[in-house]
Amino acid sequence: MKSSLKQYLKQAFFSQTVIIWFTVWSGLFWSSASLTSSANEEIEVPTGKEVVEILNRDDSRGFFRLTGIVESFNRKGLILKTTDGEKTIAAHLVKKVHYRKSEEQKLGELHFQQKNFRDALSHFKKSLAAADRRWIEVEIMEKIIQCETALAFYSQAVTDFLALEELEPEMTDSTFSCIPLAWQAIPGDSQIEGTARKLLSANGKSPTAVLLCGSYLLFSSEGKEIEKRLRLLAENREVRIARLAQAQTWRLELMNLTTEKITQWQTALESFPPEFRGGPDFIVGQAFLRLNDFDPAALAFLKCAWVYGVDPLLTKEALKQAQKALELGGHSDEAQKIKVD
Repeated sequence: MKSSLKQYLKQAFFSQTVIIWFTVWSGLFWSSASLTSSANEEIEVPTGKEVVEILNRDDSRGFFRLTGIVESFNRKGLILKTTDGEKTIAAHLVKKVHYRKSEEQKLGELHFQQKNFRDALSHFKKSLAAADRRWIEVEIMEKIIQCETALAFYSQAVTDFLALEELEPEMTDSTFSCIPLAWQAIPGDSQIEGTARKLLSANGKSPTAVLLCGSYLLFSSEGKEIEKRLRLLAENREVRIARLAQAQTWRLELMNLTTEKITQWQTALESFPPEFRGGPDFIVGQAFLRLNDFDPAALAFLKCAWVYGVDPLLTKEALKQAQKALELGGHSDEAQKIKVD
């Protein structure tokens, strides 16, 4: 007998609670994601220095602060120059970095929080010229790519992401998670296919370029060759590249599904870094929906949107699909409670 919707929602709540508990204490949830200051918390940052929040379970707040100059910040760690000397902090332990920002960057963040992505993009582009250190450039470029993705400027987002990787090859998982992969069909967007072909031709030896550009060419005339390259990439030694390439190939299997296959995907998802589960969960939701298994489909879509969502457009579509799954499963009242911006 299928589990009831309440059981699935209970499972979703339990899973989310476990995820948050585990990742906060291990440092993965915040893993260098939040370079920006909280909108409702202002702390004083000394001129010419930064304040770094470092996760610490022994502190009543869950973190402590160090003040100094951030020399660099990538997945190898954050290097902080203090009066006591130079310290290297593991990237997954960095909760947040507070620093003095240009007015353009502040305006960009304000518009971004309000989902005015076009205005945010304009301000972030202007603020990029004022960035005086690479880690600040990386943060601003990440925001630019997020805005472009939210605005469906896929060609520019793909181009800028490859430029970001060139700027910082060792970007943190949190930063890398802004990679604008295709997880749903983008009909009639011939520009992105052309851009993807051009960039893949120029950067064909880059695993990231193969993954990113391949996601937009998977159903094109060269799809079979892209599939081969993605399946080969799924064996890549870099986990985040391998897992995302693996999940991209699932898109090809949506027309030939079994419950056992979806279960295998769900098991595989357990090995994915949390930052990269949103898109794959969307594919799992689509798979369950195609098999008319509506409750687990709704759960997968809600996880994509509310637990792992980083792409505003994918999040919006996941919520629509969750509504559809709930309605088809006979839960119209619950479907109406989901708000889609």
